[in-house]
Amino acid sequence: MRNPATVSIDSFGPEGSGSGLDTAGKRWSVRAAAPGSVVAVGGKPKAGILLEVLTPAEGAVAPRCAQFGVCGGCQWQHMSLEQQHAEKHAALTRLFEPLGGVDHGLVGADPYGYRNKVELSFGRLRYMSKAELDTGISREGRFLGMHAPGRFDKVVDAPRCEIISEDMNAVLARVRADTLASPWALRDPVAHVGFWRHVGLREGRNGVLVLLFTASGDDEQAAWLAAHAPAWGAAGVLWYENDLPADAAVGTLRAVLCGQDHVVERLGGLTYRLSPTAFFQVNPAGAELLCATVALAAGSGTTLVDLYCGTGALGLACAKSFDRVVGIDVNATSIADAQANALANGVDATFLAGEVEKRVAELQVHCAAMGTHPVVIIDPPRVGLHPAALAFVAGLDAKALVYVACKPSSLLRDGLALMAAGWTCTDRWVVDLFPQTGHVEVVSRWERA
Repeated sequence: MRNPATVSIDSFGPEGSGSGLDTAGKRWSVRAAAPGSVVAVGGKPKAGILLEVLTPAEGAVAPRCAQFGVCGGCQWQHMSLEQQHAEKHAALTRLFEPLGGVDHGLVGADPYGYRNKVELSFGRLRYMSKAELDTGISREGRFLGMHAPGRFDKVVDAPRCEIISEDMNAVLARVRADTLASPWALRDPVAHVGFWRHVGLREGRNGVLVLLFTASGDDEQAAWLAAHAPAWGAAGVLWYENDLPADAAVGTLRAVLCGQDHVVERLGGLTYRLSPTAFFQVNPAGAELLCATVALAAGSGTTLVDLYCGTGALGLACAKSFDRVVGIDVNATSIADAQANALANGVDATFLAGEVEKRVAELQVHCAAMGTHPVVIIDPPRVGLHPAALAFVAGLDAKALVYVACKPSSLLRDGLALMAAGWTCTDRWVVDLFPQTGHVEVVSRWERA
């Protein structure tokens, strides 16, 4: 690596990285660099790597997590929650200036212990900080944790995580102790060998589920898992097998080793039964704020169309103000959950499985059959709307659009296209579902100009 650059961080970038100038006047984007700090940076200006904090920002706080700085998760534990909110809101205000609309500010929830879902990776090689490398400690061993930023082949060993609950950490400690002490090899993501691949934890009102992802197992491994899983204190333990080379926590369900096979959650007075791998907001308290904000933005009407609906949380949260809800999502399991959730909560709703851009004609038929001028909720993936879906949405004869974005730059791009098609952004809200990180959810309301 070339000699480090010295960078004075002056602001947040739109995706949450610190932004600042080096001594030559060149601007850098640096992950986990706090505004007001001076840092030593390697890598390239558009993706700088924080090497050392030379001068901390005024008001810097002590991180709670022992792995902070090398883990690929949290970015802002060295900043107070108040400063995080102020910097996030300022960056988004600058970004969304071309869209206009009334800015209703930022709301958020607790900074620690908020996540109800986490995925950890097994690894034979531990990612080490420069200080650890200088001690001569071996990086080889048996580890379970998160990947370091940009490193698929090394994990940051993580005995606990500060942004999940104590109940989840207690289950993690027992799973970790047993699996790392087992006789089977951990995954090597380069050679594509090894039995243990990932651990997923997911918490609901019914307790903590453990999702184990391994290579295909034999009878001895099945017997070991069946014997150990009941002692982990989980509401349920599910075993998934995956022999694909990609390093992802996916697989085919081999067995429910013990307990329950689903998660139960409650939001806004509604109950949701969720499949273990179905998408749902990872911050329950923040999700309450998000649902309330989306309901405020949606208002009332005859028909509500919920695009990229997942398990139906946003559409169902707004359903009391509409006669009927229609939702669509590509994940068939999520759609089954959404339909079951609608039935359990007494909501008149139809949910369709498929890609939004491939079911445009069917959506148009539903909208026509259930009355004109629907309100449309759009909650797309981080990449934003597919061009065909954007064209469909832009051409709708809708009362209003409510665009919910987890990547602000995607909302800016799609929003400019909506403006070109005759839509106006009337209102914007920011919900901080992800304290200690650069991520937010942005809710915007759009009406015909």
